[in-house]
Amino acid sequence: MTSNHKRLEELQQQAKALAEQIEQLEDQINNAQPTTGLLGRWAKHPQYGDVLITMDRPLDSRAIGIMFLSANMEGGVAYRRVNIDDLDFPDQTTRPQDVPVGEAWLVDATDGYSNQHNTPALKIGASLWVTPIQGTNDENEWHNYEITLITPLIPARPQGTPETVTTEEEYESLPVGSVVAAWKGIPWVRRTHAWVSVGNSLTTSEMTETTRYILRRGWGE
Repeated sequence: MTSNHKRLEELQQQAKALAEQIEQLEDQINNAQPTTGLLGRWAKHPQYGDVLITMDRPLDSRAIGIMFLSANMEGGVAYRRVNIDDLDFPDQTTRPQDVPVGEAWLVDATDGYSNQHNTPALKIGASLWVTPIQGTNDENEWHNYEITLITPLIPARPQGTPETVTTEEEYESLPVGSVVAAWKGIPWVRRTHAWVSVGNSLTTSEMTETTRYILRRGWGE
């Protein structure tokens, strides 16, 4: 083995070690919990789902106040104190592959030939996103590596009583880009000629007779 080959191997090993250190640092940054400026921010709790934070910073015990929709409470809103370490913040997700299927984000999308900037996008599969084509009822498809996340699209306020659809007429009235889901069911996305979910596709008539909640109308624009 020549000295050049030996040096190349050393550099490759150093590059590999550096890449591992960068990945560990990125994970630490992504998983770090914010310490201030929390009042009014949205987060997810494993038990309570989408929650609204009611305090600017956590207490010394790491406790933080939250409010969330609850069918068991008068007025529909409950208050709890939870450990901030149990909360996930939407902006902690920085990689498209980490976004759960069914979530909507504002993104930049490019495949080297076409580009869409500051456009709403819906993740419909483990590695697949769709974005609306302006002025049409069609949409573009993108892979994770073609997506740059900007910010999650979160409702400004929770709905007190989510709307539902059951009949063919009700499903047909929803615009392209709408998202529906049954209680504890998978989300379905309205495409131009069908409803799609992970690995599945149904016609509007096949969607009927099952009551589902309207999670979003159209692309949320």
